[in-house]
Formats: sequence, C-alpha cells, structure tokens
Amino acid sequence: MTKLLELAIERLRHLPEQMQDTAARTLIAQITEIEEEPEPGDLEAIAEGRKDFARGDFVTLAGC
Repeated sequence: MTKLLELAIERLRHLPEQMQDTAARTLIAQITEIEEEPEPGDLEAIAEGRKDFARGDFVTLAGC
C-alpha cells in the first residue's frame, strides 16, 4: 500500500461512519468500475425532483 493511500485511510478512520461508507463505496466503484448502489434516500430524492420538474417547479443553473 502506498504512503498516500495509508494517509487517506488513516484520515477516513476519524470520520463519521456514514462518511466512511460513502468514501468506501466511491473507492470500490472507482477500482472495480461497477455501478454504485444509491445512498439511502437518493431514489426518493430523484423521484421528488422528477415530480417537481413535471409540475414546472425547478431551479436551473443558468446565469450562475
């Protein structure tokens, strides 16, 4: 294991559990090129966003 990876793992150990899980999923997806499972609540948030869009209730990033 490289020194940089060891440093990253050590820093991750001090993060809250949910952030550790997110980092682990990201790393696994990066090195295995598999499709990442959605985080809890992601699918519900996507569905809500689609409902908002269908109603014409959305925000764009134009002009930012």
